[in-house]
Amino acid sequence: MGTHFWFKSAYLKIIKGEDEETNPMRYGKSVAEWISGVLNRNGFQSEVHPDDWGWRVDCTNDPCPIWIGCGNVDELDTNGEFVTPTNNSITWHCFIEADTPFFSKLFKKINPEQKIVELAKLLTSELENTDHITEVRSHDARIS
Repeated sequence: MGTHFWFKSAYLKIIKGEDEETNPMRYGKSVAEWISGVLNRNGFQSEVHPDDWGWRVDCTNDPCPIWIGCGNVDELDTNGEFVTPTNNSITWHCFIEADTPFFSKLFKKINPEQKIVELAKLLTSELENTDHITEVRSHDARIS
């Protein structure tokens, strides 16, 4: 089980003009909307927002703000130059983050671990059991 996920999908596509809300070649709105739907069906109240690096799904404030980042993996041509991905080539990347206040970290008063594990299990299950999702890889960044 990971907190970072990479995958491909025949269903999740780049939405024309979505990088006007983020930055050039920063995609993931369809992924964020799909994940938000999964979360909402499973008892979370989530919202999708653009960010400069991609799309953010705010999913809980308990025990602190926890969100899932959604975006694309950069693609390079044979000269090492960035190229715009296509719907057939794009690899999606998602990651779970908790915004714990600095002093809470020092005194360990807020521990988001249980909620992060719950979200990671849900996301792992959905990615592994959804027909249009392929080539799923995950990594737990907390143990690297």
